[in-house]
Amino acid sequence: MKLSRLHLLTIYLVLLINQSCTMVKITTSEKRNPIPQQVIIGDNVSLKTWGTIKVNKSHFFPSSFQLKADDKVIYIDPVEVGNAEPADFILLTHAHPDHLSIRDIKNLLKENTKIICPKGVFKKLKNITNKIHIVRPKEQLHFKDFNIETTSAYNTKSIFLWIKAHPESKENVGYVISLKNGIKIYHAGDTDYIPEMKQLIDIEVALIPIGGDNLTMNAAEAAKIINEINPKIAIPMHYEVKNINELNRFEALVDKRINVIKMQ
Repeated sequence: MKLSRLHLLTIYLVLLINQSCTMVKITTSEKRNPIPQQVIIGDNVSLKTWGTIKVNKSHFFPSSFQLKADDKVIYIDPVEVGNAEPADFILLTHAHPDHLSIRDIKNLLKENTKIICPKGVFKKLKNITNKIHIVRPKEQLHFKDFNIETTSAYNTKSIFLWIKAHPESKENVGYVISLKNGIKIYHAGDTDYIPEMKQLIDIEVALIPIGGDNLTMNAAEAAKIINEINPKIAIPMHYEVKNINELNRFEALVDKRINVIKMQ
């Protein structure tokens, strides 16, 4: 059986995380756009990415974003964001090192920063701050200026034999962030196309993984759920930047009424 480089890397990730090892090296990619890219999605609402990272030797666009809404600064899976402004909230989807960077989290913390994460992430952060809220899928959190709903995020396919990169039992999450102006942003986390996605409604911006290779949805699966939930904007994430064909395939399969924005 021939395995791709990303396929092998994921097996390493799963095994290493289970053993609490850190042999996976995450750095800033030399292919990164030197200027962070930003999308304005509403009045005083913007979505920013710092762009491509390097996972060992693979150049990879991650699931790492900053959401600014009025005076609130929210990060989702911050990785290699440099000297960014401090966080009011940090939302973490799961414990794989291309989503969980202890160094970045420490740099973004201020006195009142709240961290929201599943139990597998909490184990790695409990000695950093006591302002951590543990979540499971299908929970709702209410704050002054926005609400958060956690969504299911898991694999239905194995990457090798019985091994799943993101098993349902881990209770990893995605997030729906509902702002007070009515805008809803969906960050899927790492997931396959799963039945729970059909419950998503009124999503304006969807951040969706297209990496495939039994790690997440492939381009066709990602396009299928995007067309079903029908957001105004779809932003692909979690893919090797050399895989232009998957990006183009995703864009071609998405309904033309939906604006596909490719951020690298």
